[in-house]
Amino acid sequence: MASLQRKEKKNGEVVYRIQVSLWYDKETGKRKDKVITFKPNQNASMKQQEKEAKKYAIEWEDKLKNGESYEGEEMSFADFAEKWLESRKEELAYSTYIGYVQIVNNKIVPALGQYKVARIKPPVIEEFYKSLVGNLANGSIQKVKNVLSGMFRTAVRWQMIQVNPCRDAKLAKNKDEETTLKYFTPEQSIMFLKTLDMEFETIIRGHERIDDTGKPYLVADYTESRKLPLQLKVFYTISLYCGLRKGETLALHWNDIDFENKTISISKSVGKGEEGTVIKKPKTKTSVRTVGMPDLLIPLLKQYKRQYNEYRLQLGTVWQGDGNLFIQDDGKLMGRSTPYQAYKRHIRRYNEWVRENPEEAKKQQLEQLPEIPLHGLRHSCATLLNYLEVNIIDISKILGHAKSSTTMDIYAHSFEGQNTEAANKLNDFLMNNKRKQA
Repeated sequence: MASLQRKEKKNGEVVYRIQVSLWYDKETGKRKDKVITFKPNQNASMKQQEKEAKKYAIEWEDKLKNGESYEGEEMSFADFAEKWLESRKEELAYSTYIGYVQIVNNKIVPALGQYKVARIKPPVIEEFYKSLVGNLANGSIQKVKNVLSGMFRTAVRWQMIQVNPCRDAKLAKNKDEETTLKYFTPEQSIMFLKTLDMEFETIIRGHERIDDTGKPYLVADYTESRKLPLQLKVFYTISLYCGLRKGETLALHWNDIDFENKTISISKSVGKGEEGTVIKKPKTKTSVRTVGMPDLLIPLLKQYKRQYNEYRLQLGTVWQGDGNLFIQDDGKLMGRSTPYQAYKRHIRRYNEWVRENPEEAKKQQLEQLPEIPLHGLRHSCATLLNYLEVNIIDISKILGHAKSSTTMDIYAHSFEGQNTEAANKLNDFLMNNKRKQA
């Protein structure tokens, strides 16, 4: 049985020395022991700390006696990676876990799997980072780094190593790659909202139809003027005005909309599970939040709710919905890819219209829009709020970030151009006051 010895360091930190006797060496007559140091929760009571240490000691002893060595000098990184992924499976959203599996198995293990965990030092990691340059974009290299660093943080927690080697390893980057976020400027955001009411001619390809008698017949290609469905206009307007993530917007129910107080409650998100689409908790604890709605969004939502209720009554028993805002033809939750695919088509059709109708576009003060991703509407919201001089702490709360520093880290570059605008306002203020004093 493992023995425990409590020790208190000069700085007041409490640790436990855990010793496990494995076997006697018949040739030397000496006992083979394994010793580790365990650091319990420093804020817990002495009784709680001891309970925590005993639990860890029992688990560690079982693993050792069953042949599972968690010594950094003995375990290969490939074996560690397998155990690490297993330990994270229940903690992560399915889609996130699958992403981790792909990064670990396709990128990290092929390069580092043959090393013992404790033998991977910063120079080894730096060479690994360099091997990714030219093959991956900077954003992807950063993701690999985040996963690898997380793995070594676990190795430290499991007391396989003392220090996370990623901490001091310099990250290599593609020097010429543009790394800025993709978003609409405030002016482009207003332009984008205008496009949601525009109609564009769409070519409908020839296809087969069935007449009233049940006989099939062919329809030739034809052109039809189409407008974005109202529910997608609502989806994109919420994304831009309120800064919700795609999964958060898709998961909204009508009972999340408070018309009286002009707020939207975010308490869930749509994600990918092993068996398809799942409703899950938002990304972080601070992602559970309530955000305000601008007045312009209220009549749009009310218009959509009237249309929604009329459609629900029209379908009758065919209706399969349960209050989701965004739906398929039978009322069930809209597919995860639908908003993204429709958004791409809309931006493409709009830009084609601008190119084909330059005079009319100029008359309406419309220009081509950058083809930013759907998530770029969330970035555009942050940029717009900063332009309107909303406090960074409030922007962070609206976006559901745990810390305002996270918001600054992400959006520092997009905010830079607006610093010039702030400087211009300050200059105008000082000049006006100077004239008054003259």
